[in-house]
Amino acid sequence: MEQGVQLAAIIGLAAAVFVGASTQRISGMGFALVSSPLLVMVLGPHEGVMLVNLLGACSSLLIFAQVFRQVEYRKVAFMLIPAMLMTIPGAWVANSLDGPWLNIGISFMVILALCSSFMIRNLAMAQSRGLAIGAGAVSGFMSVTAGVSGPAIAGYAVASRWPQAQFAISVQLYFLVLSLTSLIAKGGMPQLHWQQWGACFGAMVLGIVLGNFLAPRIAQKFSRAFVVLIAFSGAVSLMASGLLALSSN
Repeated sequence: MEQGVQLAAIIGLAAAVFVGASTQRISGMGFALVSSPLLVMVLGPHEGVMLVNLLGACSSLLIFAQVFRQVEYRKVAFMLIPAMLMTIPGAWVANSLDGPWLNIGISFMVILALCSSFMIRNLAMAQSRGLAIGAGAVSGFMSVTAGVSGPAIAGYAVASRWPQAQFAISVQLYFLVLSLTSLIAKGGMPQLHWQQWGACFGAMVLGIVLGNFLAPRIAQKFSRAFVVLIAFSGAVSLMASGLLALSSN
């Protein structure tokens, strides 16, 4: 029975990482949003979120290594610097506040930000550096508190009309650095059996290979719609988990 449970856990981890890695390669984001629910379910909230941060960084690194010449470094820097700074208060908040209420508050802010991005996309402020800085700050805070940094960046991409192909490439550097910063802020590393590590990294490579094959074959408008759908889904699932935790207390 124990071996069966272990095998089921390994298969679950591998499936979550495979889908998350292929999603991130196709749309530019989504690793944490897709993989974190199952990883947290298998490993628990602390280990699960740390593993999301670590594998998210590795996935972004593998993708970034293929496309680094095409990255818009200046644009990424305006988001990344405030994001890294916000991991410090984010780590304090994550350790101080009650988890369910924090998840509900964050998910509400994400949904509000995504809806607002559609309303301001035709305004001059949508192209401002201030919006990029604000999106990065919110994303960095969310990365540490909830293990999810993509929705705020997706909102900025929609508002600023950042072309999907360039966004999907450039944002890999952002997620790589931010995931490592969040992991350092938490001061630890996930503890897995070597079979679980092997399954996770093998599934990641296969997922990126599949994403490399599919990405050029999917129209940009569909990829951008997929990004928005992932962001909304992540926010709704985060709110649902917070409400469920409150109802069970």
